[in-house]
Amino acid sequence: MLLLPEPSALLTYSFFLLPPLIGAVFVWAIARTSGRSEALCAGAVLIAWMAFTGTLAAGGALDQWNPPRMFFVMGAVLIFLFWSARQPWTERLGSLPLQWLVGFQAFRVGVELLLHRAVQEGVANPTMTWTGTNFDILPGISALLLCPFAGRLDARTLQAWNLSMAAILVLTVATAMLATPSPFRQIGGAPANVWVACFPFVWLPSVLVTSAWLGHVVLFRRLRRDPEG
Repeated sequence: MLLLPEPSALLTYSFFLLPPLIGAVFVWAIARTSGRSEALCAGAVLIAWMAFTGTLAAGGALDQWNPPRMFFVMGAVLIFLFWSARQPWTERLGSLPLQWLVGFQAFRVGVELLLHRAVQEGVANPTMTWTGTNFDILPGISALLLCPFAGRLDARTLQAWNLSMAAILVLTVATAMLATPSPFRQIGGAPANVWVACFPFVWLPSVLVTSAWLGHVVLFRRLRRDPEG
């Protein structure tokens, strides 16, 4: 286990509060589009997932990098996303207004500001912010700019935005993983990206990144189903 500087209270509490808040937005949206029973099920799964990953991280079980146990968490996230992309509830989430589906990605601005703070505090690898190789603030800013006009934009334009912003997220996650102290490390700099294996920062990949990807999945299904918007 690599020793890191003690993160500030602002950083710690922000990552403690933001993931359940974003998760609650999804549960609310599921309640609105699929009903109370589906929302209760989604809420229970969310709580169980956060409790599971949070407990593992708090106990140090994820801070093992040969093999990298955090990669198993990301594998579980990918399985969930592939499964959810074919579920009726994600199709129904697409019935929400386009402005909401696009504007949801604006939460990534707050995440990127926190990541920048983590780099400044010496907790996260320098690649994790916009001065490194992380450009994930662009989807957040562009979502804020586009959402008021989303209903009037051509579906192909929105889909191009959606796919390109999802690609930025994939690149961000890939570079973050390549900065971990695993046998696959390709990105240097200190510290290595071990902080995401600690509590509550484990909820960055397991909840916040998952939420951003799921938002792209929902919008993709909406635009493919209803090219007229």
